[in-house]
Amino acid sequence: MKGTDKNHLLQPAPQKSSQEYLERRREDRLPAHLPSILLNKGHTIYTTIINLSSNGIGFLSAVPLNTDEEVQITFERKSANTLVPVDLKVHVRSCREVDFEYYIGGSIDNKSVEYTKFFNTVDNTDES
Repeated sequence: MKGTDKNHLLQPAPQKSSQEYLERRREDRLPAHLPSILLNKGHTIYTTIINLSSNGIGFLSAVPLNTDEEVQITFERKSANTLVPVDLKVHVRSCREVDFEYYIGGSIDNKSVEYTKFFNTVDNTDES
């Protein structure tokens, strides 16, 4: 190990994914109450989105999920006189039991154009 600083070997490697997750957790979360559908391993589960941010989502489910699972959440947003589906690929970060349900928090892996439009509309309404 010629030319290597011994102290450098003792330092833990930086964990960007954990740091990025903490940064996302600091984002403002907007409260919500949106009916949604969870698609996971061929099963459809009715859920309720209770908060969201530009990069994350929290929802209630009757069924627990494992952390690090990838699931799809679908809900509808109103656009003019029609309902437009919003599909999100969500990386499950946490799952805990709350009053006979499970609160699941996740990061959004793909922000669709429809989600961006929805979030910007809701976020601007909240500031008024």
